[in-house]
Formats: sequence, C-alpha cells, structure tokens
Amino acid sequence: MSEKKIVELEEKIAFIQNMLDDLNMVVFRQGETIEKLNNQIKETNEKLINQSESNQSQIIDDNPPHY
Repeated sequence: MSEKKIVELEEKIAFIQNMLDDLNMVVFRQGETIEKLNNQIKETNEKLINQSESNQSQIIDDNPPHY
C-alpha cells in the first residue's frame, strides 16, 4: 500500500473516532435529559395523586346541610 493511501486511511479513522466521540456525548446528554424528564413525570404524578386524594376526602367529608 502506498504512503498516500495509509495517510488517507489514518485521516478517515481519526475523523470517524471524532464523530463517534461527538455522538457518544449526544447520547449521554439525551440520557441525562430523559432522566430529568422521568423525574419530573414522577413528581407530577405524585402531585396529581395527592391532589386527587385530598379532593376525594373533601367530597366525602362534606355532608350536605340537610343531614
């Protein structure tokens, strides 16, 4: 193989390694974002459940005035 071909292959490999590193960072950041969104969903669900439970207890505890 000629020296020129070897240099071209080394350049391509370096480019691919750089691109792979960039893609890995993107995936890592997306994973962090997904984790944050999952936490927000859990918190929102808990708030909704708590709010629903408090509303139900108010409805059950409130007897109409004629009782």
